[in-house]
Amino acid sequence: MKALHPKAISMDLFKRLTEAKRDFGRMRTREPNILTFIVYGLLFDVVVNLWKPFSVKFLERIGGGELEISLLNSLPGIAAATVLLPGALFLSRFSNKKKATASFILASRALLLAVALIPVLPSYVRPMLFVFFIAAMNVPDALSQTSLQSFLGSVFSGHTRAQAIALRHKFGNVAIPLITVITGIMITFIPSSDHGRMILYQVFFVFAFITGLAEVFVFKRFKVGQNDGGADGKVTAIKPEAVKYVLKDKKFKTFLWPTLFFAFSWYAGWPICSIYQVQNLGANELWFAIFALTSGIGAFAAAGFWHKFIRKYGNGTAFQMATLLIAVNLILFPLSPNVVVMSIFQLFGGAVSIGVSTAMLNGVLEATPDENRLVYMAAFNTALNLGLFLAPLLSHLLLSLSGIYGAFIIVTLMRLAASFVLLFKKEQHGLPKI
Repeated sequence: MKALHPKAISMDLFKRLTEAKRDFGRMRTREPNILTFIVYGLLFDVVVNLWKPFSVKFLERIGGGELEISLLNSLPGIAAATVLLPGALFLSRFSNKKKATASFILASRALLLAVALIPVLPSYVRPMLFVFFIAAMNVPDALSQTSLQSFLGSVFSGHTRAQAIALRHKFGNVAIPLITVITGIMITFIPSSDHGRMILYQVFFVFAFITGLAEVFVFKRFKVGQNDGGADGKVTAIKPEAVKYVLKDKKFKTFLWPTLFFAFSWYAGWPICSIYQVQNLGANELWFAIFALTSGIGAFAAAGFWHKFIRKYGNGTAFQMATLLIAVNLILFPLSPNVVVMSIFQLFGGAVSIGVSTAMLNGVLEATPDENRLVYMAAFNTALNLGLFLAPLLSHLLLSLSGIYGAFIIVTLMRLAASFVLLFKKEQHGLPKI
């Protein structure tokens, strides 16, 4: 319990805020796009973490069960996969892609207002309607994030890009625990009834929308040259035939297929972990906030390590190591007898997850050329989202056939197998380095 004492938590957050303030001051004299990327990332994190860490608990409170929880993890993936490639071709027709991307961000945030209305609707439609709105939100969100990833590949060089991504995660791992702890405490202690708790959830969804407006404003300040789709000029629309070329690119496929296998095994564990936390450990909103806090502490502490590791050993080695550790992390969940132990184990989970996220993004940007990068990113994210759609369905099947502990064992073995596939591919062909 000592690790979760309020004084210890306050001291850790104070140290992280102090370090973040120092780094923020240094950014004023560096590449302005890095500073804009960090501020945009902070606002993005606020929007998402006002509601997403508690989405499973919210779904349970409005009547959702295991099926709805699995669909909540699954349907956003198929929604995004359906639109990403045609959306990328559509986006390429805009002379000002930055403006178009900002419109997608705004559309995604506007759906939060629809979600805020769910508690006033009849109880029998609430669970599936919530799942539907979250899936619909992922359509414009997936397009905007794919476009942003394309921008990153254009405006940042290899080492600068790694620095920008590392700093964005570093500052995000200050903001995420702060916002989740504050919201978790408010949801747990302020309302005196379930009705009051629903009203507070509605307030959070509306505030997330308002923060999303600021997110759009900051995104528009991202400095992107004409050749990168940031200024009005000659339109170079991508032809549908470009998709065939992307799928034949040997370097891209060498990175794509083992990464997709790993991502599938990674996603398959998410609903199982959420169900275990809610149903087996009885976690409420406050504990989900503490999980996010300790995970953020782990990620914050490990961000510098992963950045140095990638620079020293290469992105492929870092990716393989991180995927092996994420398999080990899944073993810790069924070994958690209560929420206190689970929150401590989240330190390790956060430290490993940031390594996976950083190495995956670095790897795909290095594996894609400047020309038609938007289509490459759309193809990559389409494949990932198909995995995101199918993996939770597999999780639901495993839960039905083998129970929660059997599902943990099977998915852990899948992650270990995926990690060894990445190792084999790295040694045979060499995964991209930065």
